[in-house]
Formats: sequence, C-alpha cells, structure tokens
Amino acid sequence: MVETPHIFRFRPWVRRAGFSIIAVAAVITATILLSLAIFPSARYGWLGERFVWVYIGTLWLGGLKVWTGTRRPVAEVDERGVVLRPLHQFRERRFAWDAIRGTEQMLGGDRLIVYFNTHRGMRFVALNLNLVKGRRDFLTLLDARLTARGFVEKTVDRSRYLSAPNDDRKI
Repeated sequence: MVETPHIFRFRPWVRRAGFSIIAVAAVITATILLSLAIFPSARYGWLGERFVWVYIGTLWLGGLKVWTGTRRPVAEVDERGVVLRPLHQFRERRFAWDAIRGTEQMLGGDRLIVYFNTHRGMRFVALNLNLVKGRRDFLTLLDARLTARGFVEKTVDRSRYLSAPNDDRKI
C-alpha cells in the first residue's frame, strides 16, 4: 500500500508578497515608460541609467520567482523520502530517508537545515520554516520519521541536532 504524501504548502502571505513585488515592478515600469513617452529627453537623465533597468528587472524576476514558486508545495513527506522546495533555490531537493544524515534547527528559530548524501558527497538544504503552513506538523512528522530510524537528538547551545545512528562525521 502506497502512503499518500503529506503536503505542506506555503503560507498564503508568501504568494501575496510575490504578487505585490510584481505589482510594484509593473507600476514603476509603466511610470518610467510613460515618462519617456511624454518627455523623450528624460532618457538622458536617471531614467536612462542602466542601473534603474537592472533594478526593475530584478524586481520583476524576484517577484515572479516568489509568485510562481508558491504554486507548488514547499515540502512533501511520504514513505520514500522528503521533497523540499525552498524559494531561494531554483530546483527542488528530493532525497530518500536513508540519504538523510541529520538535521539542524535553531531552538525557537525559523531555520531548518537537512544534511543528506548524494553521489558527490554530503550536501545540505536550508528551509525557512516561517514560510511553511503547518510548520509544527511538518517538524513533528520529520522528527517522528527520523527518530523511528534511530536518529539521536543532541542540543548544543541554541541548536538542536538529529543525527544518524553510528555516524562519527561532524555535521
């Protein structure tokens, strides 16, 4: 029997934030183009500077990345493994349970780091937990799966670690 994946979406405000960035970029773009149409000599002023257009392009790209990135879930957990889609990366990270070497979470913080093995060695992915709708359920599910696999919890200062059993490597 195949378990249905537990899906964790982005919080609604994240998508709205991406849309508001796009709206600001659209208003700025329209204002500049209208100004250039009405006052053609304005292209010799600050409206013609490359930096202005690079900044507007960055707003467009960033807003579109956030707005389109939130259409898919931020995390999925099933019996095979975990899929994470952090907004600061362009691709999703998919890894099996046996590839996970450990996790690191700041106590009372908003960051989760998952360390996992690949064919190129150990890698990690960071996830902003403030963006996850159902954050507590996600962390509870992840902790339950890892402790069932024998992971050991250790707290150092303000960080909480779950490490794979018999793993002498430092995370």
